[in-house]
Amino acid sequence: MNLTTLFNPKSVAIIGAADDPKKLGYVIMANLLAGAPRKIYPVNPAFKKVLKLPCLPSVKNIKGAIDLAIIAVKPEIVPAVLADCGEKKIPHVIIITAGFKEIGGAGAEREKELKKIAAQYKINLIGPNCLGVMDAHSALDASFGNGLPAKGNLAFVSQSGAVGTATLDWAKKNNVGFSKFISIGNEAGATENDFLEFLGTDKDTRAILMYLEAVTDGQRFMKLVEKISKIKPVVVLKAGRTERGLAAVASHTGSLAPSHEIFKTACKQSGAILVDSLGAMFNLAKLFNSGFISAPNDWAILTNGGGPSIVMSDAIESSANLRLAVISETTKNKLRAVLPASAALGNPIDIIGDALADRYEAALKILTAEKTIGGLVVLLTPQKMTEIKKTAELIVKYKKSKPIMPMFIGGTSIAPAEKVFGEHGLVNFLDQQSLVSALSALAPAPKKHETKHAAAKTFLRQLSFTDGAKLLKEVGLSVVGEFVSKKEWLIGSGGKVNFPAVMKVVSAQVIHKSDAGGVKINIKDIAEAKKAWDDMSRVVPLRVPGAKIDGFLIQPMTKGREVIVGMKRDAVFGPVILFGLGGIFVEAIKDVAMRIAPVGEPEALKMLDEIKGAVILKGARGEDSVDRTALAKIIVAISRLAQAHPEIKEIDLNPVMATPDGAKIVDARILV
Repeated sequence: MNLTTLFNPKSVAIIGAADDPKKLGYVIMANLLAGAPRKIYPVNPAFKKVLKLPCLPSVKNIKGAIDLAIIAVKPEIVPAVLADCGEKKIPHVIIITAGFKEIGGAGAEREKELKKIAAQYKINLIGPNCLGVMDAHSALDASFGNGLPAKGNLAFVSQSGAVGTATLDWAKKNNVGFSKFISIGNEAGATENDFLEFLGTDKDTRAILMYLEAVTDGQRFMKLVEKISKIKPVVVLKAGRTERGLAAVASHTGSLAPSHEIFKTACKQSGAILVDSLGAMFNLAKLFNSGFISAPNDWAILTNGGGPSIVMSDAIESSANLRLAVISETTKNKLRAVLPASAALGNPIDIIGDALADRYEAALKILTAEKTIGGLVVLLTPQKMTEIKKTAELIVKYKKSKPIMPMFIGGTSIAPAEKVFGEHGLVNFLDQQSLVSALSALAPAPKKHETKHAAAKTFLRQLSFTDGAKLLKEVGLSVVGEFVSKKEWLIGSGGKVNFPAVMKVVSAQVIHKSDAGGVKINIKDIAEAKKAWDDMSRVVPLRVPGAKIDGFLIQPMTKGREVIVGMKRDAVFGPVILFGLGGIFVEAIKDVAMRIAPVGEPEALKMLDEIKGAVILKGARGEDSVDRTALAKIIVAISRLAQAHPEIKEIDLNPVMATPDGAKIVDARILV
């Protein structure tokens, strides 16, 4: 579909033009006349002139070709007016009028008629029930909005006129420019996919924002996004994520909306950036306006205030795709030479509250040359001596050297800086989380072998099985099975083993036994047990170099639902008790409930109900519930043990096998 003449028409007819400023026809006329010079034809049999232009009774009375017609008349006569446009061979028609399928009944029937007429005359129909379209580059305002946005490289497609007007108003306040704005209404003709396809190749558009309540053709949407997202971002805010939200969509547009989970899958699969609020979409618009189409992973923070930079650090390190850059010693030495002795030279780089613009520049010269830094957040809080405007001008100066995002936090005092940013295509962020969430959405996922942090050194020691067992015994707990330190036990006392059995390595250096080859299951007799002993004694040291094997735990094969009961001692709050689904999935699922000790049995029972997997414990699909009281007693016992022994830093009972008639601890680790 060729939409070039829609966004840059030489001639426009306004059907329903009026000389009353309170009427839509007047507003649309005024908006058109405020743009680039074009042939404008008001059409309304009730007027001789509108805004000093001759007004004709019908489009049929216009001499010469018309590129675009805008209809703003009563819904009952819209079909006849559209047919007149067809006979006049007008290629593009925008129907502003509401009162069609969104109201059901007769409105829906009228909309069906519009579709037939548009198909018959091959009209590119936009609407009905829409705000209209704008093109800042061709200075076209074919809408009843509040004026054209600033010229920029963002396009916005909206199925809601109200969301559209709010977005345009926000853009004016925040100095964000747009290439095109498209309100598509009920989509009786052109759909969101048609405009998406056009914008994908539009030279004036570098990023596409979409507010959608429904998708007309899911397969086409995915194919378009997959192709377009490789060259320019496609950001989607999808309304109707809940049952009540879906009902609102149906009443608003008269359309059926896809399940939100399915829509999320479609966006992820095709490469769209799905956001969950207008605020999140606005934040991405700010980045696009500042020249960011993608974002680096590694960021440094340059600041004159410690507190805000710590909040920013937390936000970056907590994000999915960003991390704090490692500042090299060479760069730190260069910074030491130009910054006060009290400056912090890690990351954040804190140049202290009395920093003037020259100190910011001295640091920027060095940091923009640091290869380990992908981008810089320049954070400023206004002090009495702070040179706010000068510092803003420095960011403009250095932004070509490296991606820089300003964050000048304040109110009226930072207005001069925001003016500088607006004049140079930059947007200021006031909130750390808003900036980080937007950057993370544009940054690539880190490679699997990359980690945010170097492994923290630990000074914890795992207790031997025997010492751990003694501590558990103090609170009435024990690990099921026999701990065997010598292979000869299998010959002399092996008759005590209930086969089939499980054998597990016991070693302070082995945390994940399965990964280390330290677990054998379904052992049927003494011969297999001896072979398992030999095999694991050989394999475990190879997989965990330096591992010292204390012996093996021999247990009967135990069935049940696997849970974890644990404790971690917090430096501020003391022992924290954890409960969740256990076994090999505990770290992957991380479905846990937590309490700060002491924990009594009533509170422990509440913990069982808080995890997402609670339904598994209660007995799904006709299965019996586990013994909840037995689990609660283990939780309470661990709480007591942690309080009695402050030297214990962590406890891991994983798994605990829960059954309808009890709970057995299958493995335990205690760190001191």
